[in-house]
Amino acid sequence: LVQPFRFDMPLADAVADVKEAIVSYPPGQRGIDGGGFRVVKESTSAQAAYIYVQYESRRKGFVDDMEFALANGVVNVRTSSRLGYLDMGVNAKRFAWFAERLGAQRGWKTVPLRAKGHEEYFALNGITDKDIMSS
Repeated sequence: LVQPFRFDMPLADAVADVKEAIVSYPPGQRGIDGGGFRVVKESTSAQAAYIYVQYESRRKGFVDDMEFALANGVVNVRTSSRLGYLDMGVNAKRFAWFAERLGAQRGWKTVPLRAKGHEEYFALNGITDKDIMSS
C-alpha cells in the first residue's frame, strides 16, 4: 500500500488544491497519459470529499482510474490500471507526480513512492526509483 497524503488546512482548501493539481496535470508527463484525462465524479460534504479521474494512454487508449478520498486531514489515493497485471510503472509515475506537486505546497505532507517497500511491483514492471521521479 502507498502512504496517504496528509493536509493541515480546512477540507475546502485541500479539495481546491487537489482539483488545481488535477487540472494542472500535463498529459504526457514522464511519457504517460498522453491521451488526457477527465474528471468523472466529484462529491463534497462538510466532513469529506471524493474525486474520481480517468486517465487515457495515447497509443492504445487504455483507461486508468485514479481516486482521491479526503477526510480528517488525510487523502487516500488510489491509481489503478483496468487491464492486465503489469502497468510498466504508469501508476507509480502518476502517483509520484501528484505526491511531488501537492507535497511542494504549504500545508501538505506526502511520502514519495519508492522501490523500498514496493520491491515486487518495481521488479515486475522493470522500473527503478529514477524512472518514476520527475525529469
